[in-house]
Amino acid sequence: MKRFRLSRRAMIRGAFGTALALPTLECMLNSNGTALAGGSALPKRYFLLHTPTALVTSGSYEEGLTPANAGFGYDIRPVLQPFADHDVAGDISVISGLFMAPLDVPGGYNVDYHGQAPYALMTGTRSGFSGTTWRPQNWSADQVARQRLAPDTKFPFLYFQLDSQTGGTRVCYEETTGYEDETPIVYTWIDPQTSPALAYSQLFTGFAPPSDMPDPQAELEKRLRLSSLSYAKDGISSLRQRLGTNDQQTLDEHLERVRELEKRIGAGIGVVSPNCHDPEHGSTDPADVSTDVPDQDARADLFVELSELAFACDMTRVLTIGGASVMTGSGMRHPAWNHVGGLHGEVQHASSQMELDAANKWFVDVYARIVARFKATPEGQGNVLDNTAALFVMEGGKGLSPDPQRSGDGGGDPNHSVDNAVAFLAGRVGGLAAGQHVNLTGQDLHPSTVITTAFEALGIEPTLGEVSGVIDQLFA
Repeated sequence: MKRFRLSRRAMIRGAFGTALALPTLECMLNSNGTALAGGSALPKRYFLLHTPTALVTSGSYEEGLTPANAGFGYDIRPVLQPFADHDVAGDISVISGLFMAPLDVPGGYNVDYHGQAPYALMTGTRSGFSGTTWRPQNWSADQVARQRLAPDTKFPFLYFQLDSQTGGTRVCYEETTGYEDETPIVYTWIDPQTSPALAYSQLFTGFAPPSDMPDPQAELEKRLRLSSLSYAKDGISSLRQRLGTNDQQTLDEHLERVRELEKRIGAGIGVVSPNCHDPEHGSTDPADVSTDVPDQDARADLFVELSELAFACDMTRVLTIGGASVMTGSGMRHPAWNHVGGLHGEVQHASSQMELDAANKWFVDVYARIVARFKATPEGQGNVLDNTAALFVMEGGKGLSPDPQRSGDGGGDPNHSVDNAVAFLAGRVGGLAAGQHVNLTGQDLHPSTVITTAFEALGIEPTLGEVSGVIDQLFA
């Protein structure tokens, strides 16, 4: 009997515009499980998590993240403990000793650490020396990956943000038309999706609120009262009858994860705030734990799962998560450090190194959980992580001297420096040799070189703006 085949793009369509994406099933693959049934290779994916922190506070030169030992089997420092907790240390390489100059050089930034360094990191292009200084000067890494990978997925790219605050400095940028006094082509930031509920809706029901809708949140809540699985139940039943035993089990597990995610989002109804109102019409995002303090753990849980499913269902192959866009002022609030204050003004500039290490450990844990989920998601003969380059980058590093040639804002604050910076790269796509600590101290390699190394692993040109090349040690 002829084997039932299904396209990797196949979706289950239901009522009210529901389009439920599917995981990779055996009927989508060739007989060896190494490629899609049509002969094309399994998809390659780009992922990046950006944290709005440096390694040290304003009053410290020591930190608990950077391993002491180079090579494979590196030591797990306190901030890296989530690597061990989620059993992914062997899947993640740590790259230390990176440097971005506060100078007019390729990939440099014009002294202003918060205003220009993030642009230079995410574009690989010098920032703040010409044009309109509040603008990024090039495409961001995810947009370069999108252009070069050219995925024909439902979403060419996705950009989520853990923190609910908007504004500030984003980490994804696109081309746009300049104002009257500017050049015709300039670049501007892309706004992240800060609502897990809206992100879920866009992924699983195809709902995108029109710009003229007066209350998109209220409309979303109406749409989420019924499960997307209920809308598509006839299509699910019809497909299941045509699948083999293994694919039926894979489909059932996938649908159970989708349903659990729906229930968790729905459980967020009920707000601890002065705006508390009837749960039937309340917010579907996790409720704030107190005034102006989001439930960051619950929000992160949802974005972690959405990231896994977005890749597992091949909805996108390019995904960025920003920790927070508000990198100045008080900064991101979290129950874990709210006793100190905001992540920027209080934790990084007016608190102890222990508090910043704890905050950085939280971001590392989010990244480690995402890597673990990619690793646990089967695809072909391996898993999604096998075909993914998963990056972790930070706003800053640690300035070990007051040298204005190596640190921003005049060199007097070790927190305002992209010297001795650290990044992570997980996965084995393209021959990456995961699970090692590569210490590049003294070589002054730009942090964007870790991104261009990921590009090389994905089979695209290893260039980001003015930064090119690869870190050879990261390949087997």
